[in-house]
Amino acid sequence: MDTPFFRQVSEENTILFLGNKVSVLVSGEDTNGKYATFLTEERKGFEPPPHTHMKEDETFYILEGQITYFIADTVIHATPGTYVYAPKGIKHTFKVNTDTAKVLLTVYPSGFEQFINELSEPLPQQLPPVPDGPPSPEEIETLTSIAAKYGILMK
Repeated sequence: MDTPFFRQVSEENTILFLGNKVSVLVSGEDTNGKYATFLTEERKGFEPPPHTHMKEDETFYILEGQITYFIADTVIHATPGTYVYAPKGIKHTFKVNTDTAKVLLTVYPSGFEQFINELSEPLPQQLPPVPDGPPSPEEIETLTSIAAKYGILMK
């Protein structure tokens, strides 16, 4: 039986994931694996490479900022109030057009939070600077290898 609960962004549920702040609002443990929801603070320069989720659908609801999503051949210029659906099995990425953007991200079913946790670190006092170039081949290989464990293809 599901149990009602509430959660707010806090130090306990906020981490640094690939240069961006991510707050885990709902985990798969909360929903018996049905879905997970995160509040992300995306930063220009820390966008993911094109990738394909083989296990979960993703939705993005833009709260602040502007992001352009590239989902297969579809380009979506998202502003606050825009809801974007990225089905599993379809390659996608995005570009943050403002310095930062706040996004409510939900994945169906859950499991993506395990990928986030493996690549995260505690939130530092100061966020890392934007990289001045592309990731190194070693960084790309590490990300690709870890992503594959969770059914996310980076090619």
